[in-house]
Amino acid sequence: MKRLFFVAAFALATSLTQAQTVTVDSELRPNVDFSHFKSYAWASQPTSKQETGNTLALKKQVRDAVGYALDGRGYTLNRQSPDLIVNFRVFDKPTTIKGYTDGDNYASLNEVQSLGKEKDITVKAGTILVNLVDTKTDQAIWQGLASGLTSTNKMDHQEGKIREAVNLIFNKYPYRADKF
Repeated sequence: MKRLFFVAAFALATSLTQAQTVTVDSELRPNVDFSHFKSYAWASQPTSKQETGNTLALKKQVRDAVGYALDGRGYTLNRQSPDLIVNFRVFDKPTTIKGYTDGDNYASLNEVQSLGKEKDITVKAGTILVNLVDTKTDQAIWQGLASGLTSTNKMDHQEGKIREAVNLIFNKYPYRADKF
């Protein structure tokens, strides 16, 4: 019995020391009236022949989690004339992307207009980036990212971890489409 207790205690201690910390950050465009945004549509997600079933499944998990977060905030999916275009990227390897900065805060990718001065941004492995783009102005109005979703130096594909990370990202998004 003592041996079983020590094995369980060792397993718990090992799992606690291997737990990663998810870092979340967000930025919104100043002077934007968020009250008129009620609907969204998805930006097209490029796929390549190198993508495996795991990569495609991961993109589906992120898309489902982001859709759930937006739906829960009263936004509706509208493919015909959305107010917002939702784009996301998953970085499973560390990389440097061209971005923009306003002071020291993370800002935007090349895909959208600048929120500040251009800068190289180092993105860690295990990062999810979400952009919301105003369809009327074609400008990113909000973006959030979560990094630290790695397990043994690879992107952690556990559905619960992905949902948790997206939920943490949207905890930084203070707006709703409904009056709730």
